[in-house]
Amino acid sequence: MIRFMRPRTVKQRFRLWIALAILMLGLSINIALYILYQQETQAEALRNLSDNLSLQTLFIDRWVQERTLDMRLLTEEDAVRTLNKPLMEEIFRDFTVLQKDFSSLSYVNTDGVTEVDTYSAIGLQVNERDSYWAAKQGKSSMSDVVIGQASGEPVIIFSAPTYDQEGRWSGLLLGSVKLETIQRVVGSLKSGETGDFYLLDRVGVPMTKPRFIEDVRQNPLPISTDITRRAAAQSVSKEAYANYKGDIVFGSYQWIAGHRWLLIGEVSKKELNANLYGLMLVFIAITLVTLMLSFSGIVILTRRIERPLEFLLQGTRIIKEGQYGYRIDPAVFKNAPAELQELCDNYNLMSRKLKTTVKLLEESAMIDPLTELYNRRYMMQNASHRLLRALEAGYPCSVLLIDIDYFKQVNDSHGHLVGDRVLRHVAGVLQRQTGGDELAARYGGEEFMVLALRLGAMQARALAETICRAIAADPYEEDGVCIALTVSIGGAACTGSVEGSAARPPLEHMIEKGDKALYRAKQLGRNRVEWETDPGEDG
Repeated sequence: MIRFMRPRTVKQRFRLWIALAILMLGLSINIALYILYQQETQAEALRNLSDNLSLQTLFIDRWVQERTLDMRLLTEEDAVRTLNKPLMEEIFRDFTVLQKDFSSLSYVNTDGVTEVDTYSAIGLQVNERDSYWAAKQGKSSMSDVVIGQASGEPVIIFSAPTYDQEGRWSGLLLGSVKLETIQRVVGSLKSGETGDFYLLDRVGVPMTKPRFIEDVRQNPLPISTDITRRAAAQSVSKEAYANYKGDIVFGSYQWIAGHRWLLIGEVSKKELNANLYGLMLVFIAITLVTLMLSFSGIVILTRRIERPLEFLLQGTRIIKEGQYGYRIDPAVFKNAPAELQELCDNYNLMSRKLKTTVKLLEESAMIDPLTELYNRRYMMQNASHRLLRALEAGYPCSVLLIDIDYFKQVNDSHGHLVGDRVLRHVAGVLQRQTGGDELAARYGGEEFMVLALRLGAMQARALAETICRAIAADPYEEDGVCIALTVSIGGAACTGSVEGSAARPPLEHMIEKGDKALYRAKQLGRNRVEWETDPGEDG
């Protein structure tokens, strides 16, 4: 042993010092990688939690906005304004069939007593609820999680005030929404073996089921941990803490729904360290192999690193060109070091998240910024799907294409700013004349569209005449400028779904017929309604 530590020949000394250099380098690298990877693992875990929370916040916020809009649209129904209770009940039941998120709908009179309820729970007193007093002040509201008086299930109550035809407050609508949708979406977010995402209300009571709680309804007490205290104080920390079960975890949070709900994501520190220890064992093994194989091992390792890096570089260039969902085949990294395999997995995860984020941004761009109506993209995508569902349910549907007459003269005579205000003015008239299942959109330029999901040709033609008269009777007036307006309307109806997978979408077919009718309305003198009728179509 002493002779080995005091070599006499150059060859022995060279081997010894190369071995010691590789060993020291390997130990240094392993120590540095342990520290850096531990920090990066924790940071990456927090970034992943934050990314998932951001995406989920966007979804839940949009979900809340859509349910609030549903309630407001229901208050515009004629049956609600005239307090036609049998028709209200029929409309409510049809709505709960089409909109699965709502478990029941109720009408509450001005005394706070339910008079119409799809759950058959009439006569209930709700005048002590916040939603009743909010509606009395003309405000829509959303409750915290409550136990439904009739169903006994945890629900969220959306409310909106109702008004009669003279504009007087006539009560409010209550919509009970089950937590199944939020529970399903939040429950689908998992990170590793111990990662968990759950939703709390503002006081910390669970709304969805964390992994460590068997039944939310059996655990009504608020959760109080370091992460909930951070959220209450609006503070941010990267330190680990003990969760409700007592496990040491890293966590992140985000307030959503107007600071009413708290979304929390957590991942176990033990799981992160387990991954770290496994990786360190791989590096130690690599170091020992490198010590035995000397320079030949370094050459082999270099070759194994170069090829995966080329694929990663190629992948970054492809993403730069706009192909956000590009994925690297993990088989390419089969023989690469463990950190490069993980880098491949993280790259693929990043590209998938990037593609999802871009898709969400594209889906949010569905509103025309000038008129605040739906835009053409919404009509051709979302509204087209709603049309198919309505046709499959047996409802007749119609489309109205509306074009402002002589709009170019408005721009030429008064300027484009006034032209924009005229477009907003006409959009306001359309919003007042439509509602419920009648979707109004700006189709392009001075052309608008109304898609009536439950109106046949005769009813839709009557609606078109009403819109035509309403616009003619309501000229644009502002800053001393008065502009008389008329519109030409072309309509078409559809009474059945399109058969065959290769058939044209029904909405495109209806728009094509509506265009023909609109052209004919302009040719016949404008300020009129023309209808394109198919054989066998009503009216």
